[in-house]
Amino acid sequence: MVFLSGLAGSGMAGATSLEGGTWRCLRPDTPDNIREWTTYHFNHDGTIHSQEWVQTRQGDEIALDFTMTVDYQLSHNGKQYVLKPVLLQRNIKVDRDNLNPFDADALRDLLGYRIFFEPEFGDENHARFEMRHHITPNQRFILHCSRQI
Repeated sequence: MVFLSGLAGSGMAGATSLEGGTWRCLRPDTPDNIREWTTYHFNHDGTIHSQEWVQTRQGDEIALDFTMTVDYQLSHNGKQYVLKPVLLQRNIKVDRDNLNPFDADALRDLLGYRIFFEPEFGDENHARFEMRHHITPNQRFILHCSRQI
């Protein structure tokens, strides 16, 4: 798809495309008591399949452990790439304090989110994904990503 090939534009030295690739990402600012990763698989049809795993510890005990899977539609608004969630699923393994992350109301709200997406490539297998939600445009979050081979 030509659309996704356009992701290899300026500032992306050596990269040819995200299309058809899977990237595993980590947040550099994750606190010590949290383990997490996110994968993004860029499909040829302009959709992205992601899976996020989060585990929070309190001392030696796991307080929260869940995965969330999100399918996105990728578009371009003339200035930047936009991820629109189209399907969300969660699987809570441990919720010691009954936090119930992403309950039905939160899942409904997440479907209304738009995430602005700006990839920067170090090389064809390493990238920095800068993202921000449309409701908090000044609060960017960074993911350090590696292409999975």
